[in-house]
Parts: sequence; structure tokens; C-alpha cells
Amino acid sequence: MAVVKKKKNRPKQESAAETLDEIQSRGDDLSEWISENPGPILAGGGLVLAIAAIWGFASSGMDGDKLSASAAIADARNDYRVAMGGRYGGAGEVPEPANPEAARETREEFIGRFQKLAEEHAGSEAGSQALVQVGNLQAELDDVDGALASFQKALEPFGANDAMRGILLERVAVLHERKGDLEAAAAAHLEASGITRYPLRYHALVNAARTQAEAGKTDEAIATFDRITAEAPDLLIPEHTHAMLLELKATRTQ
Repeated sequence: MAVVKKKKNRPKQESAAETLDEIQSRGDDLSEWISENPGPILAGGGLVLAIAAIWGFASSGMDGDKLSASAAIADARNDYRVAMGGRYGGAGEVPEPANPEAARETREEFIGRFQKLAEEHAGSEAGSQALVQVGNLQAELDDVDGALASFQKALEPFGANDAMRGILLERVAVLHERKGDLEAAAAAHLEASGITRYPLRYHALVNAARTQAEAGKTDEAIATFDRITAEAPDLLIPEHTHAMLLELKATRTQ
């Protein structure tokens, strides 16, 4: 996954007591944090870590019912980690049991548990959070279509310019890439890039140009690349992607 960052100095986030709206208005702060911690973003679940970060920061602004729902989801996540052989409340990747069948059964069991939580809190941010967990587990079981459906449904509580929508759309794009549907992936990346409150919108735009190029949409890829260089000239584009787009552009102008 491409990592893009801005050469800017931004003040650090004030505290973990920010509401979601406040975090969205400080998109560059979250972008800086992700840029300074590229390892999780490069990992398969990196975008989900960003989701967890935003939900975690927002949780202190929730009312009692929302906090209770969020706590139930957190408990389910911890129970899943323990069931997979990890430590309750641990961080990082969930360990993989030595027995593949046991791992599969555990994932299937917790898909059901998270789906129940999603149904109990349907249409809310907590319900979306539960659907993210469902989608992750479905993807781990190679049910990419099921994961896509879960992430698409998880989009429902968020407005058109909501930062969380951008994060979820990027996850949708990654799943489309996994299926080999590069045009659908490019469309999801582009949609995410249009969300001005999404702090990694130019990250999404770079991935849109890349997937357009890989899908054979040369003119579209060049146009997207031109947007990046015009709107965000200080962005650091991964060398392979940059070289590919430059070569496409050079070939078109010959």
C-alpha cells in the first residue's frame, strides 16, 4: 500500500478527548501521525488501525448508550484475541493458531457475534464499527465479496464529507484490488480522494492513479497524476508508482 506524506510541520493533537468532528477538522494532524508511523499503514490492516484510532479518540464524546455499544464491541474484539491465543487487551496483530481449522471456526464464530452487534446498533457508528470487524474476518476467510458487502454497509452512518467515509472507502478499494477489479478499486480511491476532511485524500488519489494505470485507463491515470502534481506538489510518491506514471505520461506525449 502506498504511503504519502506532506512536508509540513503541524501541531500535535491536543488530547484523546477530541470528538469525531474535531478530529475531522484536524485531518492534517492525523495524516502527520500516520506519516510518522508508516509501519501500521503498510500492514494489511493498516487502514483499520486508523479507523480504530479515530473511533478511540471520538469515544470520550459519546453518550452512555454509544459508549456501552462501543464497549461491547471492544469486549468482543478482546475475546476474539484470546480465542485466537493472544492476550486480553493486547496490541498488534492477532496471533494465528497452529490449527487452521480451529482458526477458521473461531473466525466464523466471531463473525456471528459481531454481526449480532451490528444488527443491534444498525445505522449507528457503533453498528458500523461492528461491521468493520465482520468485514475483516470475512476477508481473512477469503470471503472478499462478503467483506465488500460489510464495508459498503458500514459506510451508511457517515456523511458525504466525513473522514471516516474516506477510510472505509480505501478499505473497499483494497478489497476490489484483491478481487482483481481494478476499475472498481480506482473508483473507490477517487471517491475517497474527494472527501476534503479525509486526511489521506492525496494518498487515495495516488492509489487511484496507480489502479487506473494498472487497469489500462492510461488517459485517466495521467489526468489523475497531473492533479496530484498540481494540487499537492510536495507529496512524496512511492518510487515505483511515480516511475510508472511518468513513463505513461512520456509515452503519451511522444
